[in-house]
Amino acid sequence: MAQEPRTAQPPRRVAEHSPRVPQHSSPVAQQPRRRDPSIDVLRIVAIVAVVAGHVWFAEPVRLATYTWHVPIFFVLSGYLASRLRLGELVRRRALSLLLPYGAWLLVIAALLVGFADPLRLLAGGAHLPHGFTAFWFVTAFFVAIVAAAAIERLALGWQWAIALALLGAGFLASDVIALVPFDAGVGLACVVFVVAGRTLRIVQPSLTRPATTGAVMLGVAVALIASGVSAPLDLKQGDFGTPVVSVVTAILISCGGILVAQGALARVGARASAVISQLALCGFMVVLTHAAVLSVLHGAGVPRWEAFAVALVVPWAAALLVLRTPLALVLCGVPRQRRHPLVAADAGARSIRMDGAVRHTGTSSLRDSPSRVLSLR
Repeated sequence: MAQEPRTAQPPRRVAEHSPRVPQHSSPVAQQPRRRDPSIDVLRIVAIVAVVAGHVWFAEPVRLATYTWHVPIFFVLSGYLASRLRLGELVRRRALSLLLPYGAWLLVIAALLVGFADPLRLLAGGAHLPHGFTAFWFVTAFFVAIVAAAAIERLALGWQWAIALALLGAGFLASDVIALVPFDAGVGLACVVFVVAGRTLRIVQPSLTRPATTGAVMLGVAVALIASGVSAPLDLKQGDFGTPVVSVVTAILISCGGILVAQGALARVGARASAVISQLALCGFMVVLTHAAVLSVLHGAGVPRWEAFAVALVVPWAAALLVLRTPLALVLCGVPRQRRHPLVAADAGARSIRMDGAVRHTGTSSLRDSPSRVLSLR
């Protein structure tokens, strides 16, 4: 067979994957080089569920959301995690999690509750007053991520053994771990969810029909909840539901949701993906601020549905604006986004088409003009 004539390789686009601003990840919007819209959709849905759970406390909403709307963030973190040195991971997570946590703690305290009880504010976690309802999650998440990273070089079986031991301690001393400052005890018990996400990442390539497998997992989880076998989780209070069963149900929903979402959203276009990405990137600010908005609205007697809509729309709209300012890292936990998402998406799509033309035809006018290729990014 005759060999095809060789063409010069297109120039390497170093600038595309080497931004000047370090990529820091937040729990609801990590900043990988190429974002997966299915993962971002799961984050957005989970944030909406968290807000709904803080508006309605009756059984229908509690049963429908509490088992999975927080655990899925831990599972996603394990699923997406890349190996870093522990010190580097702590530094990045401190910037993306603890920096916005501290900034919003000061802002909300100054606007709503004051500083008359500073020790309560410093203790964090479940000790924080109303208006800081979701803050416990940030510190618990930080502890879980760091603890999971500390054991990630062990064999997977040992990781599960340690994670299950920590979970068992959480079950046996649930009243105690809920009182640990910053909900660090809850974070250690939640390492099991991070390891579950890591395990899914390992076994996923061996699944012949991942979307079908995910649908089955979701179906089993729904059956366990509907039958009353699996009680809801309330991690903030150290409540892990029905021993073993509720945690398994949370893992089934989180992992099944990942597999189904990836199958369902595999063909999302560049423009839609860009919009989804922007909403997910600034979702962390919604997590931190929605409870303060709800506190004000509930105090004013605003009906629940209206309060739910405002607590979603106002923080998210504000976060989209903040995302394009120098305060993005401080308030949203991600670097400043300088380009409009639709402009970036269109440029990226054109660049892909141009790159394809270079590889297919070897056209010298494109091949020899790195500035032209870079200008389309």
